[in-house]
Parts: sequence; structure tokens; C-alpha cells
Amino acid sequence: MKKNRGFTLIELLVVIAIIALLVGILLPALGKARASARQLKCSTQVRGIVQAMVVWANNNNSKYPLPSEIDTGNQTVTQTGEQKNTTGNILSLMIFNGNISTEICVSPAESNTGAIAVKKDYALSNPTGGANQPSNALWDPGFMGTPGQTPTGTGQSGQGNNSYAHIPPFYRRKSVWSDTYSSTEAVFGNRGPQFSGTTAPSTGRWALTSGTYGTASNTLLIHGGRSTWEGNIGYNDGHVTFETKPNPDAVTYNKTGTTGTAVSDNLFVDETDEAGAAPSSQEISKRTNIVLRLYGSVNAGPDLANYPNTSPGNTTGCWWD
Repeated sequence: MKKNRGFTLIELLVVIAIIALLVGILLPALGKARASARQLKCSTQVRGIVQAMVVWANNNNSKYPLPSEIDTGNQTVTQTGEQKNTTGNILSLMIFNGNISTEICVSPAESNTGAIAVKKDYALSNPTGGANQPSNALWDPGFMGTPGQTPTGTGQSGQGNNSYAHIPPFYRRKSVWSDTYSSTEAVFGNRGPQFSGTTAPSTGRWALTSGTYGTASNTLLIHGGRSTWEGNIGYNDGHVTFETKPNPDAVTYNKTGTTGTAVSDNLFVDETDEAGAAPSSQEISKRTNIVLRLYGSVNAGPDLANYPNTSPGNTTGCWWD
């Protein structure tokens, strides 16, 4: 009669080693598959928002959403003129009109989940979250385009409800805030970190600033690596490209001193060496190079030339993380 023989210690160790080896091989592959799926879904969301902007433009003289031109009677917010054109108001206007949903405003790869989350209580009618005239409001001003923003009239601040950045619809850049069908005009996409300098480096390689908003920026973790930015960028012809560097070869601007020569444009830097504009913040109204950011507030009067305070960490103005 045969006896059932169990595993010997050596055989058991061999099995455990094989399992450990397989796990070691499969886990990185699974991680890459998840990252790829998040990147693809994020790309779909960016494309959806850009296409919604195009649909809006088809019904509004080729212009993308401009709250300042819709809320002329201040039913929604009391800010005047282009002060209304913040990131939150722009997106909220499209949500209120059924062009997009609150869910697609937050990237599935969002890395700063403590500061950014989907707005679950968006009011599609009679919004009380800061609306000047709730019954006549044209969007829910409680939708926050940036973290830390305080909706007018609420006295509250908190999480942002949006992951993405866009070109500011002001001054000469306002011409890009329309359906120009240009394949090189980036208008919307994953936000980026802070880079050193405001002029194009001769090497073409931009260095990150050190610290919270550069080398330690949450934006690097959305799709990139520990020291490199990568992300989905939507263009004015409706296509979305997964860019692997902040200054795509196809996006250029004319640099002072390089007549007839275009250099690559960093999507997250307002290059002050653009031809035709002095290298100072006061000439921002004359520049057209692409710069994608998030705006929680816009200054009034002549100071609009600087949009908001663009210092990193200024959550009520231009937001960095």
C-alpha cells in the first residue's frame, strides 16, 4: 500500500521561489497596464472637453465659453467683465448647459486627491453656492476650478473640482480661445510644474525649479516620472496628443533676436523673450506664446495685464501644485 508523500522542504521552497518570481514579473506589467489605462481615459476626457468647447463655439460666434459674455446682467456672479473668466466659471458654464459632466473635469490619474475631487453636489438649477441671483443663475459658481478658491458669498473654501489647465482667454491669447482649427495651438490639457527661467534655453531642455512646485510637483506624478512631465494636451483642431516633454516640437513661438526662426514653446512658461514684447510682466498683453494654467481669480482694471498673481502657491490666483 502506497503512502501519500507530501512536499519536501526543498520542493516547497522551490515553489515559493517560482511564485515570488512570477509576482515580481507580473506586478510591474500590471502597474504599467493600469497607468496606460488611466492615460487613455484621461486623453478621452481632454478630447471630450475640447470637443464640447468646439460645439459651444459653433453656437457662439466661434468663441469658446466666456462667462463674461454670458452673465452680462450679473445674475450669477458680481465680478465685472473679464474677472468672470476664471477656470471654474468657464467649466461650470459648460456643465450647467449639459456640454460636459463634473466627472470628466477630474483626471483618472489625478495625483493630488487631497486637493482635487469631483463635485458631487453640483446644482443644475437654483445654485445657492455663491450665486448672486440663484433663480436666474447661468451656472453653479460653487464649482471650483482651483483648490482653496472661495466661491463668492459662501465664505467657504476647499477642494478644487478640476484637474486641467487651459490657455488664458485674455488679450492677444484670446484669439486662440476659439475654434481656429489649428493643430499647433494647445488650448487645454494636463497641468504642469514650474520651470526655471522665462526664456527658452539654448539647449532646448527646460529645468524644473527645486522644491514643491518643480522637482516635487504633484503634476509630475499624473503621467510622468519623478523628474519629467508627460501629459495629454488638446489642440484647436480637436486632436489630443500625449506629449512626452513640456515643449513639443510642433508648438513654437518667435524668439527675440531670431528673426524668422521659431523655437519650441514650453506649454507651462510665459516666455518673456517673445519677439515684439519687452521681457517684463507688463508686456504680457502683447505675448502670444502658449501657456496653460489654472485661474481661481482674475484681477480688475489695468492689472488684468498680469491676470492674477502668478506666484506659486497663490491658490486664489494662478494655482500651482
